[in-house]
Amino acid sequence: MVLVVMSELLLGTCGWSYAEWEGILYPTKQGKLKQYSSIFPTAEIDSTFYALPNEGTVLGWVRHTPRDFVFSAKLPQTITHKKAIDPARGIESDLKQFFEAMKPLTGASKLACVLVQLPPFLRFSSERLESFLSILPDDQNFAVEFRHDSWLREETFNLLEEHHVAYTIVDEPLLPPDVHVTSDIAYLRWHGRGEKPWFNYRYTHEQLEEWVPRVREVTGKAKKTLGYFNNHFHGYAPENCLQIMEMLGVVTPHGDAALRRVRLRGREREVAGEPKGLEAWTGPVIEKGVENLLLNFSSPEILDGARSIPERDLSLREDSKRRLAAYVGDTTVDIDLEQRSIVHRCPMWSRLISSKSFCPHIARVFLMIDAERARSLLSIIQSGLDDWKFELRLAVEFPG
Repeated sequence: MVLVVMSELLLGTCGWSYAEWEGILYPTKQGKLKQYSSIFPTAEIDSTFYALPNEGTVLGWVRHTPRDFVFSAKLPQTITHKKAIDPARGIESDLKQFFEAMKPLTGASKLACVLVQLPPFLRFSSERLESFLSILPDDQNFAVEFRHDSWLREETFNLLEEHHVAYTIVDEPLLPPDVHVTSDIAYLRWHGRGEKPWFNYRYTHEQLEEWVPRVREVTGKAKKTLGYFNNHFHGYAPENCLQIMEMLGVVTPHGDAALRRVRLRGREREVAGEPKGLEAWTGPVIEKGVENLLLNFSSPEILDGARSIPERDLSLREDSKRRLAAYVGDTTVDIDLEQRSIVHRCPMWSRLISSKSFCPHIARVFLMIDAERARSLLSIIQSGLDDWKFELRLAVEFPG
């Protein structure tokens, strides 16, 4: 008899601070991370993609989780999207800043892996990938997630293996869910199979069962396996994650109780019918606060990204009856009420224009101004959304 020993398997979700999970995963509204980390052994931090967190935030991640709980964190979009992992564009300095911000996590041995999610526009280039991988610090685990099928070739996998970097195994509409283990760490991400967006999707029991042998194959090849569900709408991510943990025999007692809660809510949803629109995220809206109104234009994940943009990166240039304009980091936001236009430029904004959705920079502008003013503007935009133009332009030069 041959005894097969699985590697360490840690499963969780992408993010944890979702209002829509209240009453589904979380019995109470307060202390979401503390509640989350009593159920799951790991979480993926997506907000670091949009902006570097302040020291207090990172210290909070350390203090409010058990000693053996670990995080993965997304590398900032400045490195992956704006500078397209090109060392010639100064990304070594950006990497240094990122790890400086992550010091409380690395010092507590809580940063298990850093996710490098490449943009869809970046095509295969062995030279660029190799030059990028060669500057990564040796004392940290990395995983690369590709978004274009031109990367799916032996040369890519060989480069990752040579530099001990994980290939990110995905479940999504664009790329196949092929298993490639290229380092001691294996990395999986379940995005969902929806259309607009992918992650508005609930995996069936049968679909999760199909993944069980793949996960076991991965754990037989890697020393540590990290996996995250990104389908956060309606609490699907924690539900599906707990389901597959149960199938794999790694669900904890707290997780077992949480799974009973989400299954109960799932049955209630099936009886009542799936909620639609804003109510699906936050429940019935009695007081339309700014964040509730922003959910008409953005997901909870994008709101998390907006909240993480520090005040020092914000500068309001004009807030008048005609115009709301601001600097946000190294870009600008220009909202013209007379012309009914929102002008901005960032990689995410370019993808969201067609659906008339906000990126974190746009959402952050509404969070920085007076709440009554923000509610008024958001109501105006929502009521006449068809007449509004969402435009992609180079940074606007504000006078003064």
